[in-house]
Amino acid sequence: MTKEDRLILVAPCGIDCGNCSLSMCKDDPELLERLVARGIPRGKLPCAGCRNVKGACPVIAETCETYECIRRKAVNFCHECADFPCAKLCPSSQRADVLPHNLKVFNLCMIERAGVEGFAKVSGDLERLYFKGTMEIGKGPRLA
Repeated sequence: MTKEDRLILVAPCGIDCGNCSLSMCKDDPELLERLVARGIPRGKLPCAGCRNVKGACPVIAETCETYECIRRKAVNFCHECADFPCAKLCPSSQRADVLPHNLKVFNLCMIERAGVEGFAKVSGDLERLYFKGTMEIGKGPRLA
């Protein structure tokens, strides 16, 4: 994968599509079959990332509202918008144990600070901290 291909896999909302199982299933036939078994249409997999599919995420029926919003406002990332952060980026506890949606604002701040290339280098580590880390009050998540 070229550097440009990798960077285009960072969604406008801050989710790293390059670390998403919907994209990674291209190299993992077992993962592909698990996703299909969960009801994701085989024809929509592997996902090429929301920028490449113009917001047609395989797990939602309609075009992603966040993608449509950044397109209308002619920005590359939500943090570039005058309305940032908006309600579309508000964290939710529902499915937070399996979806990285609560990382969006943090990721966007990292993209703003380190650039999309710098973010792409650490996004996998950030997701591991989120999903596998143990929260230490005052210190943030730590891997055991």
